[in-house]
Amino acid sequence: MEVANNLIGKVVDLVFGVVKQEIDYVRNCTENIDKLRNEAQKLNDMKGMVQQRINVAKDKGDRLLDGVQNWIEKAEAEVSKAGEFLEGEANAKKTCFNTRLCVNLGTLRHYSKMASSKTSTILQIHEDGKTYESCVSIPAPTPSIIDLYEAKNLDDINTHKFTLDEIIKALSDASIQIVGIFGLGGVGKTTLAKEVVAKVKNLFDDVVFITVSKTVDATKIQEQVRVAAKRIINGDKVLIVLDDIWEELLLSDVGIPCGNNHMNCKILLTSRSKNVCEAMNVHHNICVNTLTEDESWILFKRVVGEKIETDTSLKKIAKAVVQECGGLPLIIQVVGRALRSKSSPIWEATLDRLQKHAPLDIAPEIRKAFTHLKLSYEYLESEEAKSCFLLCSLFREDGTIPVTDLVSYGVGLGIFNNLDSIQDARNRVQIAVETLKSSFLLLPTEYIELVEMHDVVRDVALLIASKGKDNFSVNAGKRLREWKPTKNTSESYTKISLMYNKISELPDQDLQFPLLDTFIIRGNELSFVPDEFFRGMKEVKVLDLSYNQLSFLPQSMKLLKKLRMLDLTANYGINEISLLGELKDLEILMLGFTGIEQIPEEIGQLTSLRMLNLECCEFLSCITSGVISRLTCLEELYILNCGGDIAELSLVELSKLKSFRTLHLFVYNPGFFTQGTAELETLAGFYIQIGDRSHYVFSIQKSHIRRVLYIARVGNVFTDSVKKLIQVSESIVLESIEDINSILPGMYQENFNDLKSITLRGCHNVSCLVKTMDQDAMQIFGERETKEKFFAQMEEIILVDLQCLELLWDCPHQYISFGSLQTIKIKGCPSLVNLIPVATAQGLVNLSDIEIQDCDNLVVVISASDEHTTDGQIEQTDGTKTDADIVFSCLTRISLSGLSGLDSFYSGHSTIKYPSLKFIKVEGCLNMTRWGHGVHDIPNIKFHDQGRDCSINDIIANEASGEIEFGSLK
Repeated sequence: MEVANNLIGKVVDLVFGVVKQEIDYVRNCTENIDKLRNEAQKLNDMKGMVQQRINVAKDKGDRLLDGVQNWIEKAEAEVSKAGEFLEGEANAKKTCFNTRLCVNLGTLRHYSKMASSKTSTILQIHEDGKTYESCVSIPAPTPSIIDLYEAKNLDDINTHKFTLDEIIKALSDASIQIVGIFGLGGVGKTTLAKEVVAKVKNLFDDVVFITVSKTVDATKIQEQVRVAAKRIINGDKVLIVLDDIWEELLLSDVGIPCGNNHMNCKILLTSRSKNVCEAMNVHHNICVNTLTEDESWILFKRVVGEKIETDTSLKKIAKAVVQECGGLPLIIQVVGRALRSKSSPIWEATLDRLQKHAPLDIAPEIRKAFTHLKLSYEYLESEEAKSCFLLCSLFREDGTIPVTDLVSYGVGLGIFNNLDSIQDARNRVQIAVETLKSSFLLLPTEYIELVEMHDVVRDVALLIASKGKDNFSVNAGKRLREWKPTKNTSESYTKISLMYNKISELPDQDLQFPLLDTFIIRGNELSFVPDEFFRGMKEVKVLDLSYNQLSFLPQSMKLLKKLRMLDLTANYGINEISLLGELKDLEILMLGFTGIEQIPEEIGQLTSLRMLNLECCEFLSCITSGVISRLTCLEELYILNCGGDIAELSLVELSKLKSFRTLHLFVYNPGFFTQGTAELETLAGFYIQIGDRSHYVFSIQKSHIRRVLYIARVGNVFTDSVKKLIQVSESIVLESIEDINSILPGMYQENFNDLKSITLRGCHNVSCLVKTMDQDAMQIFGERETKEKFFAQMEEIILVDLQCLELLWDCPHQYISFGSLQTIKIKGCPSLVNLIPVATAQGLVNLSDIEIQDCDNLVVVISASDEHTTDGQIEQTDGTKTDADIVFSCLTRISLSGLSGLDSFYSGHSTIKYPSLKFIKVEGCLNMTRWGHGVHDIPNIKFHDQGRDCSINDIIANEASGEIEFGSLK
């Protein structure tokens, strides 16, 4: 009964509660409706305020907080629903009084209950919105260079496309952390860096692009990389691009983590200087080259529009304009934008100014582009490099520039402070040239003694040389037939270059050149110079009249009291030079290939003379006694291939000169050196030719080789005196010498420590370079093997037409070291069977070029003759076997031709790596069946056979003609 009562009580309470709630809905209807109306208004006000904040944030470009826009939409929907509800409630209220009471109560209950529910929803949304009352956004980062970059169309611009691929490949290499791209200003380095980022940014967690510029702001860079540095430390993969670096930048100083512990950080840097890249320990350097002529035209058309192709009258001018842009994308695009909407006369005027090297006289935007290149010059720290750069502008466009001319002009102009010697000047010029090449202000050629200057860079040099204290007048290589300077212009010139024209006469009038210090008229057709011509040039220090047709010197030349460099080379008609004795400041006198018959007594007055060149003066038979000894400052004398035997007299007098350092001479009789060789052995440089004078072969590509001995077609040459010369020579050329079968002991009594280059040509009795010594001598030498080995300093070996040559050395391999060898060229040696054993090949760390031709019996280039097993393993003293890898780290070129007996390049089984090899040629090697056993890793050359990838062994095995050529060398 009690349980029943409790149950009934609970039911009554429950029913009563429900009834009470329903009654409350009816009783509180007005209150609930008013509360809903108030809360809806509050929410609407909050929504409006948040919306205002959103509008302000959007105007500022800030990023909205997640959810704020969704909240606005919810709030707006609920406020709208509340409004509709309240409107419906008001309409219902108007009709309630016209119905029965029960209906009125039901309506009140419905609207009160709905109002209460909606109020709860609105209150929750209001509560959620409080998050956005004070903040609806976060500041958006400023768009980076990369965010704004629009990818360029590189179709048909293969120079850039291939470079881009190379950069991406380097960045993808796990072993490479720092990649450097360098090149001339305006060549497209920054554009390529941006292209790289656009293509690889999805491979990195973060990319930072920083423009460094000339003035380095380390604090700013630190701030830019601050977040990225944290991500690197945390293990994220990050790419940092450092654009436009002008000097070495220590990455640690600007907060960039790098090194083996942070290989997740990749760094791409751009610079105008290769030296800067090397100073920053770049792992992979990539040069950005100028565009080809076709690529330049394609780019130019994309700027000005394809209409240029259909306008035949304008197309010819446009092509010439593009040619003047020198393949530099910056100049091409700037010029194109400046001209694309201009009329033909403007195009013609612009072309005219560009061809006259006057870019400052044309459109401002073009002027700005040329000034961009001028920065490279202004940033040179060396005044000597700046001076050499400007001197290069005196030479003709698209021509080569002899480094020796920069030396002689520089000495004459006194651009070197505290000059020790002519050789010191050469060294300084070489440093300056390397600096300029590093900054792409000069370009290298295949000959170390010649450089080139890019056309646009030359324009910039002329632009610089026409401002300030200098005023160059350069009309080199323009095919001028006459030169008629005006009085107004002549008075302002400091340097005049008329080299390589067709000028046959100079003006015979009173012209004043009060500021002129350099006059160059080399390579013209002058047969005479008017007697009074030099009267108005009294400040001239450098005078170059070489390669003309002069037969006498004008009297006014003796008025040039400040002249320090005079070049009369290749004026074959000149035979009298007495008046030159008046030029007492002269330091360099070039008389080679002239018709002089004697050096007169007056030349002895040139007590400041440092260099005297008399090479190839075939009529010169007399140097007046005492003249040479009076030239107390003489450092260098060149008397090769002169007509008479004047060397002996000169040698005696040279021994009295304390400053003398360099001698080039020819003697026919080796007996000449019986006396006086002591002085020759102490010279810093010499080129001595003994025997046949019909071959003048002095052309040393390696500038550091300064002591050269050339012996040709003469017997009984190896006297004690000549052997002393041999001992101190750095380069030896022997041609058609029969009384020798080896260089040691045939020429050397002991090791050849100083020898860097050996050339043997037509020495038919030579069977090897180093011949086995007796056991006692070998034992004595063996005690010194850790200090000196044969060939240790050798850089170049050239062997041609040696009929009896069987091998390079006939002694134990441990006495051989080829650590310095760079080049080996062998031709026409039919008895040679193999070249280098594998044990010695492992030491070829600097070898760059192998060329072997017409050696019919050569079976293998690198032999496995010191391998004691047939499986390519070397047997150690303990009986174990190990693979012996070979790495040719510097080898770039291999050429094998006319080797009918060649079986393979390598006969062993070891792994050989060729990380730098770019060119392989095999021609006329019909017996060759394979490159070699084992693995041959050649990463820079891709071998294909019928469309599929393959190995070099596959190529050689399938090439029945015995002719293959892979790779290319620029």
